[in-house]
Amino acid sequence: MCSLSRLKFLVAIVLMSSAPALSIRADQAPAVLPLSRTAAFDQLANRLERGELSPDTDADMAKVLARLKQLVPAGDARRALRYRYTYCILGMNAQPKQGVADAQQGIADARRMGYTAAEANFHFCRGEHLESLTTPREALPDYSAGIEIARHAEDMRLVADGLSWRGNVQSLLGEPALALVDFLQAQQNYQESGAAVEGELNLLNIAVAYRRIGEIDMARKYTMQSLAYAKKRHNVLQQVSVEAQLGFLDSDSSDQASAHRHFEAALELARGIGDHEGLGSAYLGQAEAFNLQGQHAEALAQLSLARSEFDKAADQSSQGMITLQTAEAEAGLGQHAEAVADYDRAEQLLGSGGNLRYLAELLDARARSYEALGRPGQAVLDLRRTLQVRAALQRNAQRYNTTLMSYQFDSARRDQQDQRIKEESALQGRQLAALKRARNWQNLAMLFGGLLLLGLIWQAMRQLRHARRLHFLAMTDALTGIANRRQIERRMIHTLAESRRKREHAVLLALDIDDFKRINDAYGHQVGDIVLVRLVEACSKALRAPDHMGRVGGEEFLVILPNTDLEAGRLVAERLRQCVNAIDLDDVAVGLKVSISLGVAQLGDPAEGVQSLVERADQALYRAKAAGRNRVELARPYAPA
Repeated sequence: MCSLSRLKFLVAIVLMSSAPALSIRADQAPAVLPLSRTAAFDQLANRLERGELSPDTDADMAKVLARLKQLVPAGDARRALRYRYTYCILGMNAQPKQGVADAQQGIADARRMGYTAAEANFHFCRGEHLESLTTPREALPDYSAGIEIARHAEDMRLVADGLSWRGNVQSLLGEPALALVDFLQAQQNYQESGAAVEGELNLLNIAVAYRRIGEIDMARKYTMQSLAYAKKRHNVLQQVSVEAQLGFLDSDSSDQASAHRHFEAALELARGIGDHEGLGSAYLGQAEAFNLQGQHAEALAQLSLARSEFDKAADQSSQGMITLQTAEAEAGLGQHAEAVADYDRAEQLLGSGGNLRYLAELLDARARSYEALGRPGQAVLDLRRTLQVRAALQRNAQRYNTTLMSYQFDSARRDQQDQRIKEESALQGRQLAALKRARNWQNLAMLFGGLLLLGLIWQAMRQLRHARRLHFLAMTDALTGIANRRQIERRMIHTLAESRRKREHAVLLALDIDDFKRINDAYGHQVGDIVLVRLVEACSKALRAPDHMGRVGGEEFLVILPNTDLEAGRLVAERLRQCVNAIDLDDVAVGLKVSISLGVAQLGDPAEGVQSLVERADQALYRAKAAGRNRVELARPYAPA
């Protein structure tokens, strides 16, 4: 429930490039470069980036940044740019709009200069300010862009920084498994690059992701480790967030008394350093705990304080949660009309974030207020939506398990490969030492080599099995479970070759969901995904065992019908169209109906290729669209060029 920018600031102290002291090109350096000033700049910048220097207050940070600016060597363009991205990320008084503008200019300057670390950090900075200015989702492209730039430069520490930024956004957007994968990968990168302080700060990110997945014990373990490090390094700012997270953990565990104690501790620490975002997060946590205890008047008082503190910090990212908690407090006080209005506003504010857990909580609570106001129809609609959202949450939980298992499998495989490489290197070293000590050990060395070869063959066989599994996944559409574009094209080539060899007919259907963009815009991409899955289920039941269906685009599909002539293909297409029309989607969205348009093309000549057949089917599909949609059109006969 705490704001994303609040979490971001905790790691911002160290989430920048780990660039060492920079060399200056001849065309950039002044005639005489003050080395002592250059060394002082690098030392201070490095301490900030490594987290060795972490001012707690705006005033202290402003002094450090002012000192860093004074140390920029005259005429040193790269160090001047390094100061700019440091200020862009750590300048606590910067307004979001100004921060976005500064980051945009910094990206252009860094790209022109070829300074990749600066370019990546300016992307991180722009993402940070976009979160406060708009929504967390708007920041994702910048974080991903910064990560890719760092990967291209093979700067794994900077990659870890970007993964931490992006993971925080994914955590708040209701994708805690994706966030946890980013955080765990960042932790590994920090450990391998010797970034101890950054790794310590990242522990809280991991804890928050575990809490949002529901792994309370793991979340508490990492949170307590983070608290120990924060106290050891006297990092008050981090202690504020750790205490707030402990409050959220206790609140999730229904221990509201303990939650209040942790929130009070966070408030006391935040007041001491003038941390407005920390105060806002703690007040918001207190309000949630009061609402859960039925103390709704006290909750409203805390929410007023939270709103004031977030306004002082120019942070709009928590307005949705503040409005939701306000509505729940009003409902608890019997002010259901005011509550419904605030639930509506909260749905608008939270809707852009896509967090289904918050949406389910909102819909369930608003249904109760509608019922109290004597509006049972609207209550039923919200309850139905609540069931749909909870079903989506259940599917997401399964997807989270798959995501984590996949990450754990990949990590274990990488560790195994690294360990195998180390073991092979050690074995080779021992063999070389043995050969140098005595020539008569050659037979023994050959024996060792044979054993090693057998081990490699065994490992290669395991890798082959893994590769086959990955090959299967690469040929399957992740959402619908049918063939993807690559696989359906291979099936098409094989089917046409068999048809020519056996002198049989073959038909290709091209189908497209009518007005699919309207469905996504009106109901959201999650409903769109459900429509795609239902459509594939309906079509698969209507096809024969030898027929093959594949997804080649967002709402575009191809169906291969072997040993089928044009008229039979038209009948199959019409059957598919009717099956899709009959799909019942009322459990997803009341009144939602789906139709498809289809183009039917028969292999017209043994010399006709796959591309020609697909083009004729697509042209027939376009005619079906142009003729009013929800219809079947036959392709024109094949005409050799």
